[in-house]
Amino acid sequence: MTDPRITRTQQDLFSALDELLSEKPFREISVSDLARRADVGRQTFYRHFDSIGAMLNLRLQTGLADQIRSVQASTAQLEAEDRLRQACRFAFERVGAQPHIARAILSGEAGSDALAAFREQIIALWANAPSDPLVDVPPEFLGYTSTFYAGAMAAILLHWLDADCSPDADTMSRLVAVLSNTTEVDWGAMASEGE
Repeated sequence: MTDPRITRTQQDLFSALDELLSEKPFREISVSDLARRADVGRQTFYRHFDSIGAMLNLRLQTGLADQIRSVQASTAQLEAEDRLRQACRFAFERVGAQPHIARAILSGEAGSDALAAFREQIIALWANAPSDPLVDVPPEFLGYTSTFYAGAMAAILLHWLDADCSPDADTMSRLVAVLSNTTEVDWGAMASEGE
């Protein structure tokens, strides 16, 4: 069990980062800026994180674990199409909760490691959704297909942020669920064409 003081301090730091990102680019934010805005000392920051990049990585990993638990718990009784929509809705809600942090990650401003971790998060989230669109993809195409879905989701989320999170998360999750199910792929034919 995590100490509530640790959770509160980390949340204060994430809120401060989101505020700072509304004022200046990620690369211009220092640990001193962040600590000052969160009203903690630099040493307190370093007790929690090695760097701002490590802070974002923890946010992504924690968010992934929370989202997977939520998707699994909330989708057990839903139809397959609704399960994927629910998984997508969690992603939109998470991005909408801290839009400046999400923009820094999705635009690549926070670095390629953060963007790669986000893509891995989307792939893992969809893989844990009971209607995973990647479930029938042969191993030789899985890397390409998962990159396509994760990249498409990242691009849609970034565009949604640019549109001030409009339409709402539920509408967008329905759109993504529909788009992800528009094509039936004959994987056997695809493999034989490549030979």
